Amino acid sequence: MMRIRSLLVPVLLAASGLLAAPPPAQADGRATVPLPAVEGPVPSVVGSPGNDYTFFASDLGLPGRGYVEQEYFFGGTANVYDATVAPGIGARPTPSPTASVVSSGHPYKTRMVVRRPAGAAAFNGTVVVEWLNATSQYDVEALWFRTHEFLMRDGYAWVGITAQSAPITNPALGLKAFSPGRYGSLDLTAGGTLTTGDPLSYDVYAQGIRAVRESGVLGNLRGRVATVIAAGVSQSAGRVSVFANAIETRGRPVADAVLLYIGGEKMRTDLRVPVFKVLSETEFATAPSTSANEISSLQPDTRGMRTWSVAGTSHSDWASFAVRYALLRRDQPTASLRDNCARPSRSRIPDRYTLSAAIDHLVRWERRGVAPPTAPRITLAADGLTVLRDGLGNALGGLRLAPFAVPVALDTGVNENPPGGAGLCFLNGTHLPFDRATLDTRYPDRQAYLRPFAGAVLQNLRAGYVLPADAREMLRDARASIAGRGLVCGPLCANVAQFPIQPSTQLLRDHTAFLYLRGGDALLRTLDEATLAVARGQTHVVRQQRHYAEAVRLLERYRADIDRLLRLRRVTAAQAALLDEYAAILIGRLGAA
Repeated sequence: MMRIRSLLVPVLLAASGLLAAPPPAQADGRATVPLPAVEGPVPSVVGSPGNDYTFFASDLGLPGRGYVEQEYFFGGTANVYDATVAPGIGARPTPSPTASVVSSGHPYKTRMVVRRPAGAAAFNGTVVVEWLNATSQYDVEALWFRTHEFLMRDGYAWVGITAQSAPITNPALGLKAFSPGRYGSLDLTAGGTLTTGDPLSYDVYAQGIRAVRESGVLGNLRGRVATVIAAGVSQSAGRVSVFANAIETRGRPVADAVLLYIGGEKMRTDLRVPVFKVLSETEFATAPSTSANEISSLQPDTRGMRTWSVAGTSHSDWASFAVRYALLRRDQPTASLRDNCARPSRSRIPDRYTLSAAIDHLVRWERRGVAPPTAPRITLAADGLTVLRDGLGNALGGLRLAPFAVPVALDTGVNENPPGGAGLCFLNGTHLPFDRATLDTRYPDRQAYLRPFAGAVLQNLRAGYVLPADAREMLRDARASIAGRGLVCGPLCANVAQFPIQPSTQLLRDHTAFLYLRGGDALLRTLDEATLAVARGQTHVVRQQRHYAEAVRLLERYRADIDRLLRLRRVTAAQAALLDEYAAILIGRLGAA
């Protein structure tokens, strides 16, 4: 799509210390979204006094992947629109109409985090601009945490924008609390005059996208951008859906495509950009009163709209939680690393694979007009509200990834708080591994499991629901499964709940795998051997001590390999400390058994 040159000359905004753009013109369109003043990149060294570094600075070895991370502040003046957003995930059966400006000229200053290829030759031309999720009262990079491996593997640039005030101002969790010296000047309330509803957020996000296109925040990638995707997850998907329906329709859109994950209102049929919505089972199964149900917002697939519903997945997934443990301990140490739900939480069905495929399709849709494949919806009962399930409790219908089509567990999008408890367990889903009897009945030998699994992976790949690299990863993980081996896999072995609740070799494997460490395949093989040793010890009790001793030996090897990767700078000190601590816990438990 045609790009435009900046038409606005920044002027000094003394109060913020930034060069700020003048108030927006009255005409609409991309050219009249102000180009904000940009400051940066702001120096960032993790561990600096006063936390003078980027909040949630990535610990995923970006330099080794040919990526750089930089943080920028940007600001100027923004409009207040009369657009509204529904609570929770923003589901609403009626699309927002085009918004009108209520007032203009409100000063603001916020930030964006840029993760991009260091070399222009590695850039694929697409920037995913994520509206950072504000539900936790601090910025959550919900899309990045799910898709980081895909984005870096395929040469995308990712930008996260702080568009809402709570992650800045929350007295315990916000950016100002994290680093007053670094983030103390940020403000999305126009100096305290707009403190509810984040009315500046839509214009701030639009200006941030324009800065991505034109200000130089992409460094040597400037001028090479072909596609910008506006993206949001859950609560921020609700905001991005309103942005697309109500703000982008005022003129030429600043974004070329829209990605809504696990949230968002019904979309207009007259939008000029393609929209892809990906939903988990939770958005079908949770009660409408939770403000996390999307059934009323469902709409047909069209030339410009696509919706996938991924059966067995949960709104709050496992991979994006596990991958941030070390970050949480570093930057949000009061955050819990476990759920307190009525049932073991967080589906293990890898929704990140379908999300990656959706982004890949969205780019080709926008650039070449190649529409993504459709997918069946999760099956509802005659009442239009109840998810139909099989005899094991798993949902019928929907996009069925291989680990769900050939199941080894109950994986659903539903859960609840324990009696007397509080929290968001209704978002967390359930994962409960089948017992040995169920597994042995379904998969009496290894081929009874691996053959249908491989067939399901091939179906997923041919249908366009996963990408080849992720198909290979599913096959690798299936080969590591205990299904079809006739083994017991209980505590210290099973992938269930979270490590602080029930330590196990399989959970340690997940914490390792989700980091995609260079040299990490050897670590996974060691943990797979350790899992088999523990399972054999629990199956053949008379030889348990010998099998557990073998598991301990393998875990000690794992610890030594983690230390070696630390010396090679392929794992951060915080990651190494977490993984080593978890391995030591398992060694202690196995030794005491």
